[in-house]
Amino acid sequence: MKKVVTLVAAVLLIFLMFFILKTVFLHPIVKTEAQQPEENHIVYLPPERNVYDIKVEYDGINKIKAVMNLTYVNNTEDIFKELYFHLYPNMFSSSASVPFFKEDFYRAFPKGFSPGGINIQQVEQDGKDVAWSLIEDGEILKLILNHPVEPGNVSILNIQFELTIPQAKFRLGYQTFGDGKITLSLGNWYPILAVCKDDKWSIDKHYAIGDCTYSDISDYTVSFTVPEDFTVAASGILEEGYTKDNKAIFIYSIDSIREFAAAISNNYQTSTDIVDGIKIVSYFHPEDKRGGFMALNIAKYALGIFNDAFGKYPYPELRIAEANYYPGGMEFPTFIMMDTTKYTEPHISSTSLERSTAHEVAHQWWYGLVGSDQINEPWLDEGITEFSTAYYFEKRYGQPGRDSYFERYVNTCVDFVMKNHIHMLDPLPLFKNQQEYFPTVYTSGVLFYEDLRNQIGEENLLDFLRSYLETFKYKNVSLKEFEEFLRGKKYEALDESFYDKWLNP
Repeated sequence: MKKVVTLVAAVLLIFLMFFILKTVFLHPIVKTEAQQPEENHIVYLPPERNVYDIKVEYDGINKIKAVMNLTYVNNTEDIFKELYFHLYPNMFSSSASVPFFKEDFYRAFPKGFSPGGINIQQVEQDGKDVAWSLIEDGEILKLILNHPVEPGNVSILNIQFELTIPQAKFRLGYQTFGDGKITLSLGNWYPILAVCKDDKWSIDKHYAIGDCTYSDISDYTVSFTVPEDFTVAASGILEEGYTKDNKAIFIYSIDSIREFAAAISNNYQTSTDIVDGIKIVSYFHPEDKRGGFMALNIAKYALGIFNDAFGKYPYPELRIAEANYYPGGMEFPTFIMMDTTKYTEPHISSTSLERSTAHEVAHQWWYGLVGSDQINEPWLDEGITEFSTAYYFEKRYGQPGRDSYFERYVNTCVDFVMKNHIHMLDPLPLFKNQQEYFPTVYTSGVLFYEDLRNQIGEENLLDFLRSYLETFKYKNVSLKEFEEFLRGKKYEALDESFYDKWLNP
């Protein structure tokens, strides 16, 4: 009997152990919601900066229809009930509103005045119509927001607009030539958010001289739909290029740039090179291919020199396009617009194309990466950029290159700079003409940085420029901040006489 009881107990024990093991190891595990895989819980983070998404339809002549979605990120400590956008194209609304000097008017309009402008059709905030008005002679778009944007918050703005491009040789303009050929310059063309600093909006209009753009770093994606035989050269990286329904589509995208520009033509050929892993593309008319190849070569050398001197260009691509811009060359982030006359003699053999190209490449650092108010403090970016241009000639060609540059662009201007009542730190409205502006702002920049190099040595100067770039990269710097940064370096060779001479007029 005991044996039977013992046997039954053993069987029960085995059965109990089997049940426990099955429960612990074989029973499927049921997860609570908190235990679900992390990938099922998507966390949407707001963007770090403003994001422009623009879709463009171009008619092949001078009309553009566009829809712009702006993800506005309030990175300030202020609450915004209103927003302001520059509408630079409206400077072309009449011949009276175009801010050109008299002697420059027909250089910009060789066939006579041609009107242009931007027509705002609808504005929405977060999907609902928002009240808006045009101020400052139509060059500023003012939005009265439906609901204020708190610090750290995001709001989606949708702006639909039509653009008429004038027949002009300017940042915004087109020219026709040959048998149905056209090249269009698309600079300062869309509503761009104005800078707000110290609770004050910068809404200066375009002046007759210098550059107009003062903007914050943003991310861009721009899609162009153009006639099938057209090519689009633009800021950023060409993400896609294809044809559909007899149309060509070009999609460009780039993060952390100040503004977006393009050139569109049905007469482009291209040539490509690479330096330090950076792709450089030159766009040119086939009849001007010598200039196009030269522009590519100059840009390649300039990028290499400036990479070594200042710190590496942070974007993967750079484009330079033959376009229509009577002053010569115009910088935009990751994109350079060069006037078609630069691609022919005598500009090729006289180094005029080389000087302009090197200068605009230097602007990729000084304006593109380190921004400033180009209307009220134009010397901040133009002075350092022109010094960089002189540095390019020195490093590429040695002492003969330096001497040649100084003989042509500096020595002839020194007396004017020293005796002129206008100072290099003055704002654009004080300059009466181009002849006064260039030596005062550009040449003075070369002289300032040459003096600085002579005082502290080239090694210290390059260290200053690299640390200046890293400190203010992707920001806007003021003249006051520049001086404080230089003083903070505590170079023993710089006494008050240096600052009084250059920065404290």
